[in-house]
Amino acid sequence: MKNALIFILLLFTAMNVCAQNVSYAYDAAGNCTARVVNSGGSLRSSEALLEPSESEAVTALPDLVTEKDFSVYPNPTSGHFTVEINHLPHDMKGEAYLHDSNGRIVEKKSIHSHHLHKKLDFNISHKSAGMYVLNIRLENSSFTWKIIKK
Repeated sequence: MKNALIFILLLFTAMNVCAQNVSYAYDAAGNCTARVVNSGGSLRSSEALLEPSESEAVTALPDLVTEKDFSVYPNPTSGHFTVEINHLPHDMKGEAYLHDSNGRIVEKKSIHSHHLHKKLDFNISHKSAGMYVLNIRLENSSFTWKIIKK
């Protein structure tokens, strides 16, 4: 009984020592700007994006991709348009899907950060005029544009 009580006490102590509280900070537009790790006062990083309390350490998030990292042109288009990816973190992969107004996939392209030219060229000149939806999925992010074909 005494050994079981000591074991439970040690287990409870170890759980308190290892406990961490993680919270996130967001800018006015709702973008995640920092991850705050409260690890009982031990600092993990000197890169402060926010002003932490005495017991919190702040670590920067990895490079995030936002809609501003893409250029889609020309839009409206007569058939050919380009998606230029201005910033893509190392080793990131994804897919680009172009859907017609019925939701069918018209074209699908792969995206890899190791490509030298991060441009995707689409050709819908053989498709009818109207609205198309471009959806780009990168790991845990998704971006959508309306593409108008004249």
